[in-house]
Amino acid sequence: MRSLNSYRELIAHMPVMEQSFTTKLSTWEKKLEQRELDSLFGGREERTISRSDILSKNFLPEFIHLVILWGYPRGMRGQSNDQKIFSNIDAIGQIINYPDRKNLNEQDLQDNFTRLSQISGLGISTISKLLYFRTHVYDGYHALILDERLIRVFRNQIFQEFAELKHISRANALSNYMLYLRTMHIVASQLRVPTENLEMFLFTFGNNLGGEVSPPGPHIYDNW
Repeated sequence: MRSLNSYRELIAHMPVMEQSFTTKLSTWEKKLEQRELDSLFGGREERTISRSDILSKNFLPEFIHLVILWGYPRGMRGQSNDQKIFSNIDAIGQIINYPDRKNLNEQDLQDNFTRLSQISGLGISTISKLLYFRTHVYDGYHALILDERLIRVFRNQIFQEFAELKHISRANALSNYMLYLRTMHIVASQLRVPTENLEMFLFTFGNNLGGEVSPPGPHIYDNW
């Protein structure tokens, strides 16, 4: 296993707010209403969305749409999963839009997971994106994105700092999300880097540093 100390400078300089994905109008034409397409694309054939674009949006329907388009620029896998989410925009907004999102606790997290996971089409990857971009903080730990690619890093035991997360899987990710947050914050503190920088480093490089690890999959397109 490697140590993250070797990559500290790279992690510290990850351009997190500039991380962007480009999605095409044609991907969403049959999934969104015309007024929504006009608002999101402004007549263009494609749109590039960055993290900072999403974090700057306070209007909940637009915010949720941008999270999905950023996270799944080629559309979600599965039969109409994105459309199921779009049909529940109001319900999702009511769950994630706490007035005091900086002072939530672990019970709040479990309540959110219970309510969000009951909405068809939502899994840990999408839920964690919504909580991260809505700037939720649980017991002092900022919410972070957790998707299949990061879970593969932990299961492959690539970095010694994440030995405690080697058991995490798609099946138990929700129940281990708080452990993930604690571990990420502890490691980031030890490295003296922002936690979201660490998350982006693992997403970008974690499975691409050589050695006997599984090849990267379609991570950002997984809707679980």
